[in-house]
Amino acid sequence: MRNSYHPRKIRRKDAIRAGVALAVLLICLAVAAWAIKGWEHKQYDVPANAEATSETAEQERKHIVYQGTDYVQRQGLQTWLLMGIDESGEAVGTESYVGGGQADMQMLLVIDHQNKTWQILQLNRDSMVDVPVLGVTGKVIGTEFEQLTLAHSYGDGKKQSCQNTVNTVSNLFNGQKIDGYMALNMDAVAILNDMVGGVPVEITSDFSEVDPSLTEGTTVTLQGDQALTFVRARKDVDDQSNLSRMARQRQYLAALQKQMEKQDEDFAIRAYDAVFDYMVTNMGSKTVTEIAQYLKEYTELDLLTIDGESKVEDGYIAYYLDEDSLQQTMLKLFYEECNE
Repeated sequence: MRNSYHPRKIRRKDAIRAGVALAVLLICLAVAAWAIKGWEHKQYDVPANAEATSETAEQERKHIVYQGTDYVQRQGLQTWLLMGIDESGEAVGTESYVGGGQADMQMLLVIDHQNKTWQILQLNRDSMVDVPVLGVTGKVIGTEFEQLTLAHSYGDGKKQSCQNTVNTVSNLFNGQKIDGYMALNMDAVAILNDMVGGVPVEITSDFSEVDPSLTEGTTVTLQGDQALTFVRARKDVDDQSNLSRMARQRQYLAALQKQMEKQDEDFAIRAYDAVFDYMVTNMGSKTVTEIAQYLKEYTELDLLTIDGESKVEDGYIAYYLDEDSLQQTMLKLFYEECNE
């Protein structure tokens, strides 16, 4: 049963090939933009308006001095947080103020309307950051220095949890505005995978402990739960780090994009409908369509990650971000040298 606050109508529109191969969530974004035009949840629609974004008042732009150079926030930017949630089934949420599931995949999509470019930052879920802790009323009652993935676990598993993750990532980048979010539960991976007839990948890791059918050194067309295993497993695979898993996710999604490009226009409607109940977002159809059009028209820049060091603490992996890499990444995405 769909939630009553997401009424929608779907009709065919001309295909918009966004050229996105970086995350299941970005794939869904592009799929939606191909075919969704009349999805009527306008109260949740965050407009992707380039002109409005470029009107940021000069006095509101933050300045940072790094290694003796003065930087100022760039204008004309839009930023969207895309999350993969480690939860099975539909996105039904929870009545508790904790237990929203962990956001195991997080990516920032940054669109630069002045330079007509777009770029992805892939965040490590194990990154140690200051996470806002929510109390029983849903209000912030403090912070904990813990893994980034845990930010989503606070709240109702839907809007509260997504917004808490947005706030966490925003705070990591000096309060940088994030315009909207999209979160997708993990079962959507197998659904999309099988709808394109499976996804062929070269198996370069030893999966013998978790799925013997994924034989190292062979090329396998992933089916069903194999796809989820490939992008999700890390225990007993490679060095068991999230960095290795992130690399497999990029490999898989590049292959998934190629399979999706072979589909007909009606596939977009079928795919978006199939994953709709597994999604939480404040991005409506107008927003999605506009973003995908920008991805089609603008130049894609190289995917970014933040350097760091992984340590095992109390049986968990903690990824300590390199401060210089964090600063340089923030400056590259959101700032420019101040020429005044």
